[in-house]
Amino acid sequence: MVRQHDVAVVVDSCSCLPPELLQQWDITVAPHEITVDGRTYRDGVDLHPEQFYKLLKMKRGKLTAAPPRPQQFLDAFIAAGKLAPNVLCLTISSKFSAAYQSARAAAVLAGSRMTDVRVEVVDSLAVAGASGLIALAAARWAAKGYTMEQVISEVDQLIPKVDMFAFLESLHYLGRSGRVGKLQVWTGSILRARPLTELKLGEARILEKPRSRAKAMQRLLELMGQRVGRSQITLNVMEADSREDAEALLGKIRSEFNCREAILSECTPAIGAYTGPGLVGVAFYMHGGDEVDKPENAHQPR
Repeated sequence: MVRQHDVAVVVDSCSCLPPELLQQWDITVAPHEITVDGRTYRDGVDLHPEQFYKLLKMKRGKLTAAPPRPQQFLDAFIAAGKLAPNVLCLTISSKFSAAYQSARAAAVLAGSRMTDVRVEVVDSLAVAGASGLIALAAARWAAKGYTMEQVISEVDQLIPKVDMFAFLESLHYLGRSGRVGKLQVWTGSILRARPLTELKLGEARILEKPRSRAKAMQRLLELMGQRVGRSQITLNVMEADSREDAEALLGKIRSEFNCREAILSECTPAIGAYTGPGLVGVAFYMHGGDEVDKPENAHQPR
């Protein structure tokens, strides 16, 4: 077996990146499971975003999401182990999901079943487009020939630099998932509020509740401007069944900010199960040095 690099990257499907980038950088995905009205799907395998959001609008029954089981992570580790002798698994924040614990359990299994492959699991303290950016950076460091220790060191330094803003169309789906209380859902519904949320270092907080999508998008841009100024940034705009709004947001960001690389991603069903349709957000980090070299062919969203 010929392995091209020292490190291969694995993520769970709550990390949002375009499929072509996952393929280009050999990032292996362990799928979350989505259950709708008693039928279970594997995120990105049996169920893709367009199908999921259509299904979401049709169904009114119970909707649940579960992290990849240890066996699913182990399968991903085995696949990644064919690419490199070291496998780095980056999970979404352990504060939002049990994916990290499941991956750790799978790493223990891998220790006895994959004797020629080393597996390490890192909590990205991020989710969706933010964890996607971290995974993409890790895969690029691996492609440059970094060792496992070097990639992990760079990831540890990048994690606190990644920020994310997003607004939801409503709190309804978070309420169904049990992530927010019934009172918050009721209040948000009465006020027709669209919660503008920040997620950073594994913590989520509602910043404001604009009453229109236009105001929410404008405030997102203003808050982003306060954070980054004229610094050069890499960013990942994400959307859940809101492509037109996401493209408009991306256009404004590209015209107003100093963008090194801009990516446009769909939220996976595992994310959409909690947000519902209508989410638009952006994950980003500033370049203060050489933490991530500019790729020769930066991904241009279509």
